[in-house]
Amino acid sequence: MASAYFASNVTKLNAGGSGDNYISDGQIKSVEKIWLDSYSFVAGNPTKTTIDIAQLPAGRKLVGVDVMIATTTSQTNGTLSLGWSEDASFGTIMAPVTITHNGTLSTISLPTGGILGNVVTIGGPDAFKIGAFQEEATGTKTTIALQINNWTMTNGTIKTKVRYV
Repeated sequence: MASAYFASNVTKLNAGGSGDNYISDGQIKSVEKIWLDSYSFVAGNPTKTTIDIAQLPAGRKLVGVDVMIATTTSQTNGTLSLGWSEDASFGTIMAPVTITHNGTLSTISLPTGGILGNVVTIGGPDAFKIGAFQEEATGTKTTIALQINNWTMTNGTIKTKVRYV
């Protein structure tokens, strides 16, 4: 069955050629890049901490972020948000979400909206900003950061995976 409607890059490809001359780099035929990183908490971290987790080359597009938090103790009423560290208003990728980290391992996976593990959410995964998906890193906005607030852990590890094309 033939479709009557086409996404923008399919339309460009259907107009002729291989797409190389019509479709911007990073839109099709792209290899996904992954930035893996980790951060270890130590006693004395401030309760509101912004942690840079990836630097994307200018012109690349964000396609996903996974955050895994492992601690030795539970946390209550802490918030997490994701954004570009250069933005004046933080939380442009994921608005602050209040979570109760009941266990010792929690995972957030975006853009699927999954908040997994022993976690209760207030605000929920709908806090993810759809506009951030496929948002392009520019010369003044290239660093992805995680902001945690009201977390009182004295030790633990945050591991991240940022995907981009």
